[in-house]
Amino acid sequence: MNKNSVFIICEAGVTNYGDFNIAKKQIDAAVAAQADAVKFQLWRTEDLVSKKVAKKYQKELGYDWFARLKYKELAPREIKALQAYAKEKHILFFATAHDVASLEYLDKELHVPFFKVGSGEAGNIDFLKNVGKRRKPVFISFGFHTDAEARKAMRVLKKSGAPRVIPLHCVTVYPTPFNQVNLLRIGWFRRAFGIAGFSDHSVGRAACLAAVARGASVIEKHLTFDKKDPRSLDNPGALLPDEFVALVREVRDIESALRVPSSVALQKARAKARAWAEQAIVAARDIAAGEKVTRAMLAFKRPAKGGVSSNEIGTVLGKNARVAIPADEQVLLKDLS
Repeated sequence: MNKNSVFIICEAGVTNYGDFNIAKKQIDAAVAAQADAVKFQLWRTEDLVSKKVAKKYQKELGYDWFARLKYKELAPREIKALQAYAKEKHILFFATAHDVASLEYLDKELHVPFFKVGSGEAGNIDFLKNVGKRRKPVFISFGFHTDAEARKAMRVLKKSGAPRVIPLHCVTVYPTPFNQVNLLRIGWFRRAFGIAGFSDHSVGRAACLAAVARGASVIEKHLTFDKKDPRSLDNPGALLPDEFVALVREVRDIESALRVPSSVALQKARAKARAWAEQAIVAARDIAAGEKVTRAMLAFKRPAKGGVSSNEIGTVLGKNARVAIPADEQVLLKDLS
């Protein structure tokens, strides 16, 4: 990560539905958008979801979560192939591990440069210890956690050995209504931990852009090819490929706008603007040679270039015209005595 630039993560997530070819297209889209990294998710449904409990509470939870997740798995060999493809395309690759076996695979087999802990695992202290002890940087989302829970998770990761932990403000509501996005919490994360990012599930790009203006150092946003596909809750709040291109461009524009500009360049730009936009002193009527200049004889008009600025009128009043000054011509100090 470049500390002077927002780190933009293109979240492939589950909107590839376990289809390797769609996953490759997600990498292509991330590259085309010039995202900094593309992120996938790795899990084995049997290790993540209790089939019996998921079935038991299907009505209350809205879905049979075992069945909903099982067919979306990308096999470890496919994840490895996607990593190789991302390397070929010159984009950073990493993944969220949702279970210990997946974490082990990402670490020992793929040697990912950093880890991502999703909101679902952010409160699992045993899992956090396992992540931290691997001594790699960690991104962690807090989608439904209290401040106390976030502090505890951060403390566990750091104490277990993670050299750097970046908290991501997040709201696990799909899509997140704007009145629930709560971007003010980014400020709390920055004060508490010195850095903050934003993992967004709201519709469009507005919340991401506002988060950058609020000081977010990381932006994570889902990518999809069909916002209306019911197979993923992420789709309504995800971006299409051309929208992701726009997001990256707009984030970079905001970054530029938030930087202190070069004083020399700014002075030159302002001087150029001043030359045409500021008003200079001109004759409101013909002024005869020898006449004493009064306020009634003067007007202020653009451009200021070559003339006496309107705010310098005191240097003109009471002077005598050395030469005749026609109406609408600039009144210059060299023509006065």
